[in-house]
Amino acid sequence: MALSRLWQYVIAILVFNILSVIVWSLFSKSGFGGNEKYDYLLLAIQWAPGICSQKQCYDPLPTRWTLHGLWPTLDDKRDSPEYCESSCTLDPLSGHLESEMKKKWPNLYGEDASFWKNEYCKHGTCCTDILSKPTDYFKAALKLLDIASMNNVLSAAGISPNSGKSHSFLSMDNAVSEILKVKNVKYVCAEVNGKQVLTEMRLCVHRSLSFMVCPSKDTGRTCDKSKHFYLLSDDS
Repeated sequence: MALSRLWQYVIAILVFNILSVIVWSLFSKSGFGGNEKYDYLLLAIQWAPGICSQKQCYDPLPTRWTLHGLWPTLDDKRDSPEYCESSCTLDPLSGHLESEMKKKWPNLYGEDASFWKNEYCKHGTCCTDILSKPTDYFKAALKLLDIASMNNVLSAAGISPNSGKSHSFLSMDNAVSEILKVKNVKYVCAEVNGKQVLTEMRLCVHRSLSFMVCPSKDTGRTCDKSKHFYLLSDDS
């Protein structure tokens, strides 16, 4: 009888350990408990006239480049971490930060606060090793957007929003390299009425929160760089 109970105890311990490994593996894939598991951040900035040429957006459209997100990213084929806290809440923003967010990080499709919460809970919780609070995460993204200075980049490339004029990616790459000192920027495009329309740019960011050359991982590069692109105006 004592031996039987001993075996039951041993089996229970083994089952517990196996289940613990399985649960930890599932959590790791979801991001829970491992916010250090990323290689760099991806700053995604979007051009509303391009995006909203194919989707229904709120009026008026922003007339500047705005934030889509700041995403911890892995430099390989594995999925990047998401939702790294099993429970996530976001206190309402206020004051100067809320004003800046509404201008530079608006929700093109709905209510701003829900968009901000989704971006923080999905991505911001996975980089708390360097941005420990939601406000740190938002302020870092806003600062990076300002540093990116898309008006200067476009000016250096000789590009202005014009639905009837196309541009080469080489001119954009050269301008990004000149102004931001980085290469291998990632572009996202949409096909609109037979035109390749630029909707988003993605810049790689080091953990030190400085721009870096993007690794070779092809994250969201849907543009055909052998063809010209259009940067639509807001009256398209």
